[in-house]
Amino acid sequence: MGPTGLVHYRLLDAEIKSAIDKLREKCPEVVDVSYNMREDSTGDPSLFFRIVLADEAANEDTIANTARRIRTLLYDEIRPIENWGLLAYSNFSSFSEQKLRMDPKSS
Repeated sequence: MGPTGLVHYRLLDAEIKSAIDKLREKCPEVVDVSYNMREDSTGDPSLFFRIVLADEAANEDTIANTARRIRTLLYDEIRPIENWGLLAYSNFSSFSEQKLRMDPKSS
């Protein structure tokens, strides 16, 4: 089933916030999660998650497994395609990386 584009935003927002709360309980390495909904590069309605990890969880040796586990927990809870007809994407960064992006002196 592909994206339908028909979404009840308040229900989706409530479900995502609940899933993020559960994710934080199960994954203490998650520092912050934000999301937005927009079209992806092909024009399909999609969810985009930005997930900030504690620095020690974002090291080169473990980031792939950590990201996979977190993505699975989050997407299994929300079920973006099955429940909402939305594609989902996630971007991971460390707390230090995020802090540098927000620092106007680093630009």
